[in-house]
Amino acid sequence: MLMERLKAGAAFQELAADYSEDPQSAPRGGDLGLVPVSRLKTAPPEMSVEVLNKAPGSVSVVSAGGAHTIVAVLAHEEAGQRDPSMPAVREQITQTLRARKEQLMRAAYLTAIRNDAKVDNYLARRIVESQGKLPGLPLSAPSGK
Repeated sequence: MLMERLKAGAAFQELAADYSEDPQSAPRGGDLGLVPVSRLKTAPPEMSVEVLNKAPGSVSVVSAGGAHTIVAVLAHEEAGQRDPSMPAVREQITQTLRARKEQLMRAAYLTAIRNDAKVDNYLARRIVESQGKLPGLPLSAPSGK
């Protein structure tokens, strides 16, 4: 179904964000970033062969170990050290640092919200107050605080 939607012109990033089961790449639209060949060697053979043998711009389905993965190969880069003064390298470093900072801030924000949250279980309070009898409906929160 997803391959049909891709063929119909749907954006890979949107489908990955909506359907990916990978919690790390889904928020980034399925972007794994630059994947070194050494890391591909640890992937299932079907995956590494598919990625290495496909032309940039191709999309395919890889089935390995009972799982199905849609892979979009964006580019192949030669191995070697990159010069940090190159605009593309500098931009990639900047984006990576911003993404990490955003993830850290989001995690801190969610932790603070969870820690500061006050939860009142009004149903449990009413059951205790009525000595174990289920109170009549409707259930509503107290109006004054």
